[in-house]
Amino acid sequence: MKLTILVLLCIWWAAIPAWAATIGELLEAAAHQPNVEMSELMVREGNLRFKAASAALYPELDLFGKVETYNSPTNLRPMPPTEAADGGALPFSHNILRYGLSFQIPLYIARIYRLREKMNLLARKSAVARQINLVSREAAVVSLNSSYHYLEQLNKAVDARLKSLTETRADAALKVKNGRSPGAELMKIDNSVIALDEQKNDLAVRMLNVRRDLRKFTGLMVRSPVGMQLAASPVGNNLDLIGIKLQKIDLAAQKKEEEQVRARRFPKLSLYGTISGNDGEAYNTNSHIFRSYNFIGLGLTMPLFDKRLSVDEDIARVQMEKAAKKLLDIEIELSALEKNLKERLPIVNKSRQLAGQSLENSKQLLKIARISYDAGRTTTEEYLRYEVQVFSAQANLARAVDARWQIITKQAVLYGTDLRGVVR
Repeated sequence: MKLTILVLLCIWWAAIPAWAATIGELLEAAAHQPNVEMSELMVREGNLRFKAASAALYPELDLFGKVETYNSPTNLRPMPPTEAADGGALPFSHNILRYGLSFQIPLYIARIYRLREKMNLLARKSAVARQINLVSREAAVVSLNSSYHYLEQLNKAVDARLKSLTETRADAALKVKNGRSPGAELMKIDNSVIALDEQKNDLAVRMLNVRRDLRKFTGLMVRSPVGMQLAASPVGNNLDLIGIKLQKIDLAAQKKEEEQVRARRFPKLSLYGTISGNDGEAYNTNSHIFRSYNFIGLGLTMPLFDKRLSVDEDIARVQMEKAAKKLLDIEIELSALEKNLKERLPIVNKSRQLAGQSLENSKQLLKIARISYDAGRTTTEEYLRYEVQVFSAQANLARAVDARWQIITKQAVLYGTDLRGVVR
């Protein structure tokens, strides 16, 4: 019984999802999700493709063995006239066993060198794409956690206003009971409470969605937003934008592809040969015969006419032009975004400062309005406007803090900065 209970507890414990406690744990988990690991495999594949292109420059060695049967005597190898004049067992047989070694060594094939350079560039492109994917997922985690903080602050602001309105309603109910205020005053407060309850429900749904997305990016459950602070700014300039770097590598690879297609028109020089043994049974004496047949050659080939080469060259040229236009488009887009984020950051920081001051003032005004309302010098509508003003100030401050983190995550993606060294 004890063993059964222990097994059930282990199964139950294994089924419980892992929980995250720090931003570091979230970012580390994001860096080891299957999507990022797939990017790492693409980097490995790119390196292997480069090795495959380089392997075409190495000699090819093959062992071979074959048995041939003919309906008339066939020579084991070409026979010079002097050998035929000697008489005896002639090297002709109905059944011939051939075996040996063949080789081919490329001496100069321009197309392979261009292809090798292209594969090297594509391997670098895979590494940069992997970094972009990693940073993008880390940025998504920080962005979601910041949004989670924003929603939690709004939720706390709603709770504070509900608490304040509950206290006010209790005082208003006493005034209505004593005949000092009409019953409609309670309905005004109740409507404000209902509106806040509706907003609280909306916030609960939005927080559930944020927790869902955090688990999608990290595989971890998050009970509440984790604390985070900026350890270093993801600084850079428009020359450091990783998206432009990626497209530049792609353009260079397209140029190598165009060169590779053109290089197919160049001569190919290779060395080849065979070391072969040939066994059979002489047709004229029925005795065993053996002849070796070895040769080495130097081959030069050059295409004279192949219409497909012209078409392939045109296609490669168009693809290279497309890559160049795409690079220009990305440079314009990302440079504009980078400049915009740099200009927005001091504005957002100023908004944080102003929102903090506005919140302090709004709280003081609410205290004064509450006293005036209790004394009957302020109407319910005027008092409720101060409650709304405090809530708006709290929301503006939370929104400004979130906006700062959103800018930081976008900058990290632009510069390809690993956020594990930026946020802690």
